[in-house]
Amino acid sequence: MDYGAIRGFNYQPSYSRTLMGIWADFDAEVWRREVGWSLRFGTNMLRIWMDWHVHVELGEKLLDNLGRALDILAENGIKMMPVLFNRWVDAKYPAGGVSDNDLRSAGWDMGKFESYVEAVGRRFGRDQRIAIWDICNEPSNNISPDVQFREYVWMAWAADRLRRFTDYPVTIGSMNYDFFLQAAPLCDVLSFHPYTRNIGEMDGFCRYHLEMARRYGKPLIATETCCGSFDDQERGRLARDNIETLERHGIGWLAWQLCEGKFVTANRQLTDDNAVRPGEGYMPFILADGTTRPGHHWLERRA
Repeated sequence: MDYGAIRGFNYQPSYSRTLMGIWADFDAEVWRREVGWSLRFGTNMLRIWMDWHVHVELGEKLLDNLGRALDILAENGIKMMPVLFNRWVDAKYPAGGVSDNDLRSAGWDMGKFESYVEAVGRRFGRDQRIAIWDICNEPSNNISPDVQFREYVWMAWAADRLRRFTDYPVTIGSMNYDFFLQAAPLCDVLSFHPYTRNIGEMDGFCRYHLEMARRYGKPLIATETCCGSFDDQERGRLARDNIETLERHGIGWLAWQLCEGKFVTANRQLTDDNAVRPGEGYMPFILADGTTRPGHHWLERRA
């Protein structure tokens, strides 16, 4: 795989604010419409979040709907990067994921997660519509000290268990620096989340993480990037700087996030602080009516 050629987005369909809602209320018509919109930017991969709690509640329904999602991406010539677990939590607008208490209650026995990982692996482990598996989104984000080692053991277990069912590369969607280095030994492909608030800062992020990737002898991709702003033009300029810098360094990218919707940072009412200014974490590239967000048309011309 040419990892440097990856270009795409994190996609949460517009109808849901939570990971449970994405899969429990799966709407194929919305997926077809919004996934199709992504093609204007030359998208060849989408990062799609799943959740262990959803499998606990829905069982095979989650897997059936994942299969439908894979069908829709394949119809558009797009590969999927499924995310098995999520550890990022927005304090105001939690979307779902594995909590510290989930890990504490598991102790050192990962049996509570086993049926989920094995069910996904058996059904989709060798599915050619999948390019890369992401074990976990942003581990060690606001982690409690007593959970840190438990989390590492859990991720190592999940990566090992999934590899019993797949030959496809495994990554962990890490934040930067120490978080990135913690996850690196468990990955086939290293991934980082370079969010910068100023033009020109991305170059340093890329150089540091490329050097770490060379030391591990593994490829590097960015599985999230492009922080927010309420100012469409400002956000467009920053996103352009981020993406063009990544491409100049030969780093494939999956930007945050494809389209406007109910998910946190997908609309102006549900924002976070991952932004040029606090509280302006508004990050879609496509608006609810299907038009490209003002200030972002430059990416169409690069498709």
